[in-house]
Amino acid sequence: MTKKKQERKRKPPPEPEHTLLATVKSATVSYYVGNHGDGVSDEAITDVLCEIVAMTPNMPKHLGKEVTCSLMCSRQYGRGDDPDEKGWPRIGKGQTVPERPFLLNMRFGNDGGLFSAYLPEAAYWALQADLKSGRLKFIEAKFIRPRHGYSDLTSIYFSETPPKKP
Repeated sequence: MTKKKQERKRKPPPEPEHTLLATVKSATVSYYVGNHGDGVSDEAITDVLCEIVAMTPNMPKHLGKEVTCSLMCSRQYGRGDDPDEKGWPRIGKGQTVPERPFLLNMRFGNDGGLFSAYLPEAAYWALQADLKSGRLKFIEAKFIRPRHGYSDLTSIYFSETPPKKP
């Protein structure tokens, strides 16, 4: 009986990141607060409506389409009385969730696209103010190659001027 030598399968090299450049058209803010089992939580969401102006590699069917960048910030408050709190409602100090940013996914469809991220509280409110005032005009998003219209987002860059080409 002959034994076949098993060959090692080589992992293919990672694909280069894809890039989307979009111009900011408008920003809308919403806020949610609600009770849950052991306290109260809130969530602020800024939806930034953009128009795709460039993509690498080139994906012509998406150029000129709208894409929404959703930025979110969330906090949780416990129900326990806080002895340092002098007035009502005497609930615990807010805990920001999460304390560091994390990127969600990128979605492309016939109607445009969507990508989102949770941000720390200070970063969220600073960006929200700059987006609402019109100071930030461009968003560059990097992501891995989409499969069936979905992809993992790897970075988001906000700027006043278009990013420089390498």
